[in-house]
Amino acid sequence: MRSGEHFDPREILPAELQGFITITELDHADFLVGDLFRRKFGHPPPDIPRHVVGLYRAPVGSLHLAGFSHMMPFGDVYLSGGSCTDGDTARLMLPEQREALRAAGGLWFYLLKYAFRKYADCCDAFFGHCGDKRALEVALAAGFVQTPHEHVIVNWHKPLHDNHKRALVAKVHALGAF
Repeated sequence: MRSGEHFDPREILPAELQGFITITELDHADFLVGDLFRRKFGHPPPDIPRHVVGLYRAPVGSLHLAGFSHMMPFGDVYLSGGSCTDGDTARLMLPEQREALRAAGGLWFYLLKYAFRKYADCCDAFFGHCGDKRALEVALAAGFVQTPHEHVIVNWHKPLHDNHKRALVAKVHALGAF
């Protein structure tokens, strides 16, 4: 598995977020993400690499997990799933920080932007399965587009022949919800 591009996450974060939000990849999610993931989904996070986390730095300097998204390699595509944010961390933010993050598009928007940039050379497309209206708005703003299949979304980040695109969509659709 290729490692993905190395870059400074500040390249994708607006200046008004850089003082209190950062995004990075973890090799293993359970240590930092396990409690949040179990609370949201009722089971441990995946043990397959490509764990993207957003961290919040509080005014006193402590770091807190703000959000998580998993990008699972599936042959020539990545499946985006397990995305969640931590409301407890959001409540730790200063009101002006919460508003700045909301106004900038929200944390999941930047988790996706980070993943799309970091793993662009590792796959032919990114797929998601999204049934929530608000989450779909964020996903579309970040670069996903809808497919002919309900809830299946895709980010075509490189040129592909239409036949190849159709084959990838069919492959992912055959999985069902992921």
